[in-house]
Amino acid sequence: MERRKRVGGGGGGGRGGAAGGPRRRGAGGGGEKAGGGGGAATPGRRWVRALGWTAVAVCGAVAAAATLLPVRSQAAALPSVILDRRGRVLATLAPGDRQPVALSQIPARLQQATIATEDVHFYRDFGINPVAIVRAAWVDLRSGRIVEGGSTITQQLAKNLYLTPARTLRRKLVEALYTLRLQATHSKAQILNMYLNTVYYGEGAYGVAAAARTYFDRGLSRLDLSQCALLAGLPAAPGAYDPFLHPQLALNRRNFVLQRLAAVGDITPAEAKAAAARPLGLHRGRLSLPAPSAGYFISYVLSQIAQQDPSLEAAVRRGGYRVLTTLSARDQTAADQAFSRYMPPGQTGPNGTLEPQGALVAVSPRTGAVRAMIGGRSYATDPFNRATDAVRQPGSTFKPFLYATVVAAHQPVTARRLDAPVCFPGANPSTPYCPKDYSGYSYHRLTIRQALADSVNVVAVKWAQTVGPAAVMHTARSMGIWSPMQPTLPLALGSYGVTPLELASAYVPLADLGMAIAPWGVHAVETASGHVVWAPHPPAPHRVLDAGVAYIVDSLMESVMKNGTGQRLLPLVGYWPLAGKTGTTNGHRDAWFAGFAPSLVCTVWVGDDQPARLPGYGNSLAGPIWAHFMAAALKGRPQAGWTRPQDVVQERVSAVDGLLPNPAVSTVHELFLRGTEPTTVSPASGDQGHYIGITGLPGTSVTPPQQGPSSPSPSPPDHWPHWLPFPWLGLR
Repeated sequence: MERRKRVGGGGGGGRGGAAGGPRRRGAGGGGEKAGGGGGAATPGRRWVRALGWTAVAVCGAVAAAATLLPVRSQAAALPSVILDRRGRVLATLAPGDRQPVALSQIPARLQQATIATEDVHFYRDFGINPVAIVRAAWVDLRSGRIVEGGSTITQQLAKNLYLTPARTLRRKLVEALYTLRLQATHSKAQILNMYLNTVYYGEGAYGVAAAARTYFDRGLSRLDLSQCALLAGLPAAPGAYDPFLHPQLALNRRNFVLQRLAAVGDITPAEAKAAAARPLGLHRGRLSLPAPSAGYFISYVLSQIAQQDPSLEAAVRRGGYRVLTTLSARDQTAADQAFSRYMPPGQTGPNGTLEPQGALVAVSPRTGAVRAMIGGRSYATDPFNRATDAVRQPGSTFKPFLYATVVAAHQPVTARRLDAPVCFPGANPSTPYCPKDYSGYSYHRLTIRQALADSVNVVAVKWAQTVGPAAVMHTARSMGIWSPMQPTLPLALGSYGVTPLELASAYVPLADLGMAIAPWGVHAVETASGHVVWAPHPPAPHRVLDAGVAYIVDSLMESVMKNGTGQRLLPLVGYWPLAGKTGTTNGHRDAWFAGFAPSLVCTVWVGDDQPARLPGYGNSLAGPIWAHFMAAALKGRPQAGWTRPQDVVQERVSAVDGLLPNPAVSTVHELFLRGTEPTTVSPASGDQGHYIGITGLPGTSVTPPQQGPSSPSPSPPDHWPHWLPFPWLGLR
């Protein structure tokens, strides 16, 4: 990416090195003759003359070698093959929808914009820019590896036609030979025409004709100056400047190209200003090729390759490579089936897509490997990947980060806050912040366990005020939330956007008892002959939460599944050790369900691309997709739960107030970080026929007051049963 962004600078340097150099040498030669008369040359002049003849001889040898190179084309290679984690073929990437067009059919403005941006001295150089190469070599020597190219349009064409994108000195030398061959056997017009018909513009589009259809859904003859500038700016970094994904970056890049056109005199400053004032004017063209299986995951894999090396991604799309991925074909099939069967019925929205849309991501918590991915209803008709690129408010699925912060602050889960109307100072003194509960206020003092199980907003915001929103933000960031956030109280309720992949990544430390690991999808990229071109090192896990904190939060989230907002889903999945959380944003604009077993994390989002009210909640819209996927994906896996860490203790406490029980009160079992257990005996004289918010561990029952002599109540096992019902707790 950086190499191509610097091409313009290299072209500027090439003006003196390529065009001005020969004139200076001629002037110098004439002066030497006049000054030397007929006398013998000095030793210094003999050295310069010898060096000059040596350079001529080397150039001649290089040119001769270039004519002997075999003509081999990567463009004619076999399609690239995408493989799952077991080595089975997921898809083949055909060379693409390419319809070569004559140079006369390509708008002059697009030709000019390409030259002004990529190789300003294209018509005056001999295919290689010596100054740019020297500069790039200096950068490479300082860094100890190939990081900058200094390529002209002819060099880029040579690489695209004949070579792999491997960044080695040998490949650069061979590239130079092929460049000289192209320069010797083709005119500048032919080279430019080949380049514009083969260069990669992103979104699977090779060549300007495909790019015009992909981004504007129109033919080349209908492109205006602004659109030509946008296309000319894409080859430098198609992923980074993708206008569908990064419209502001694409706009900035387009305007830079317009500035370059004005600087070289191809357009006037007034024309550049007028074109820069225009919107991008995008209109996605429909794919003319059938979508591959697991299309959204494949687009994610290609984006990961592009982050490493954009030219490698373009080469993979052209063909001739094998990409080994982390995807589980079994899990992807389960995801496809659950998604197609349980997505709510849709209708065509304002953008022409079927709404609502949705996304699903499944990740292995031990390795971070992405096992399944869906980014929308149909990749064939709508390739926008909502799993990786749709940033939406997560709602209450953010609350586990809040309560992880609370537990880490040594607050016992039996600590209570009153669920009643409350207001806090807002950003504007005249508009206070007043959180509300979806199902009304209970007017009870609720424990952390019951507040999370029933997704009570008021209690969550009160806890955020207690520990501080900055601490909550720090916890979320360390666990894997990388999108922008602000340390405000609404943060606790998921007011800042995330992607489904991001949320799945941030749930990994809960599923793996405090160990975080970044998500990834590529094992290796290799040539058809098996030569490894790129094999990224898998990310290393690192601790972000104390294991005891993660274990307690997992227990709280199990209560969501057993006797909270997710309890209707449990029979759909089966009674596994499962932890989960529902999420529904204000106005019912986003519906989420995110959860995990010890071996798999999955997040599901449902919503309209242009946010609109949904006909349900997180547990009724996203929940069934999550539950049916998890049921199929977990089938045959071990059912063991999480092993209790040594710093977590289990205590029998009063079901009335969470203190040490006295003989007159009912009791429950609860978890505590060692040192946070209650030390005071409950003063309650009886239960008064009801319990005020102390529900205890999921899978255990309330023990009535002791009758007769005091005797200890048996403690439940570390892995409590998952089949005990809770008819006395309703769903909110």
